[in-house]
Amino acid sequence: MTISFAMIAERLNLSKSHITQSKGEKLTILQCEVVVLNAINNMKIAFVGKGGSGKSTLCASFALYVSSLTTKPVVVFDADLNIHAPKLLGFLPIPFDKHISAPGPTDEIKKWLIGKNDIKNLGAFRKSTPPTQKSNLVRLESIQNTPLGKYGLHRGNLSVFAVGTYQEEDIGASCYHNNLAILESILSHTDDAHGYVVTDMVAGVDSFAGTLHAQFDLTCLIVEPTMRSIEVYIKYIDLANEAGVAESVRVIGNKIRNQKDIDFIKSHIPSQKIIGFFTDDEHIRDIDQNGALLSVAKLNPDNQNILKTILELVDSLPDNRQLRLGKIWEIHRKYSNQVHIKNLYGNLNLQIDESFVFSDT
Repeated sequence: MTISFAMIAERLNLSKSHITQSKGEKLTILQCEVVVLNAINNMKIAFVGKGGSGKSTLCASFALYVSSLTTKPVVVFDADLNIHAPKLLGFLPIPFDKHISAPGPTDEIKKWLIGKNDIKNLGAFRKSTPPTQKSNLVRLESIQNTPLGKYGLHRGNLSVFAVGTYQEEDIGASCYHNNLAILESILSHTDDAHGYVVTDMVAGVDSFAGTLHAQFDLTCLIVEPTMRSIEVYIKYIDLANEAGVAESVRVIGNKIRNQKDIDFIKSHIPSQKIIGFFTDDEHIRDIDQNGALLSVAKLNPDNQNILKTILELVDSLPDNRQLRLGKIWEIHRKYSNQVHIKNLYGNLNLQIDESFVFSDT
């Protein structure tokens, strides 16, 4: 089957500037998917779940799948303590001095994000500090030209960054939530209009400790067919309801062996919340047991189709950049109004610039 550019343009309401092929030329279905991906609003997507649920593998599989279908940047942040994403994506490990939560990178990135804002005390640039008209923004299409860029690994349109993990000096003296603060700042100051942000999140419900739960258009909660995994879902969705972000949370059943596993998950989670089921896969087992390289093409067809379904859901969502920003403002006000924060830094509510709008340029 072939489809003309005119048909795509009419369906997506695209201008001629989006169309580079000559008049009347035909496209295959795969080529149509690439054109669509290069024309739509893009998104921030997170993969969450209890430890060992398979969220890192699903996150990496999705990132590889999307990067193969678009020329736009696909930027992966690995916020898991175990840092699996670089290897799964076919990169070398990211050394500690390149982790964005390491002291040197954190300070450099913060100073750059602050831009021309009147924030002289770096400590006053909190994890909830939102962008303003005076801030520097991370634009995905030029991420390698920012101070952040040198701390990632890049291949074609795919980039990966590691938040960080515990070092020997951190044992007994540090909380991982402190490491996540720089990721929160980066996400708040990232304009994803021209690319995809895909994040492998911390395990469980830790994302509710700051702004992370409010940073994404779609949160894929990975659920295994076990009661422990169901309990994580229940706790996560309860907190998401309280935080006003439950609509963006959807479930992917993982490590599915048979219909009994599917029925078990369906008996605990409403069908409208479920994107689909990722079945037990010999290729994933080969990766886990023998260190094979992850290849979307080697996944079984049903699992490849789940990745496509996730992408179709993402593509159906509206541009929520301002909505996300409004939630960050709300969280920043709550954080800033704490007495000890006021005593330390003064009125941080003044950091909110309600005239700031993410542009389409």
